[in-house]
Amino acid sequence: MGAMRVSNKILDGLIKQANRELASSSAYLSMSLWFADREFPGSAKWCRTHADEERGHGLKIFDHITKRRAKGALILPQAAQKFDFENPVDVWKFALENETANSTAIQALFKQSRDEGDYTTENFMQWYLNEQLEEEAAISDILENAKRVLKTNGLYVTFDSQIVAKPH
Repeated sequence: MGAMRVSNKILDGLIKQANRELASSSAYLSMSLWFADREFPGSAKWCRTHADEERGHGLKIFDHITKRRAKGALILPQAAQKFDFENPVDVWKFALENETANSTAIQALFKQSRDEGDYTTENFMQWYLNEQLEEEAAISDILENAKRVLKTNGLYVTFDSQIVAKPH
């Protein structure tokens, strides 16, 4: 398979992954609003910044599809999700579950690319594998800290002021 050609199966996987990235962007925007409504500006800002990163990840896939000259690729908007969290720990648990599911999907697309001999997409997806490792590690760290802070009955406000310095 030449560098320009992409199979319909890989194209479908890329479109689905772009949709996952854009849906993650929307989810992080919603989480940002949840934190802002509760006057946790650090967490709100972290989630807002991460929403921008996730959007960038989706657009990066869109650019890859465009470079491969895939015709008929359509990225569909995601249905709205309602978030009903009890506390910050619930938000970060959701974020980690979302990132873990995203990692699983990226690994499957990477394997599919390798199996089909689409080394261009395989190489492209390598960046996403490394990025997901960073994102899961960052959110795991935030979640574990949030769990400890929640036990202190109210000191999340102090942790919140430090969260903007946490990696994405």
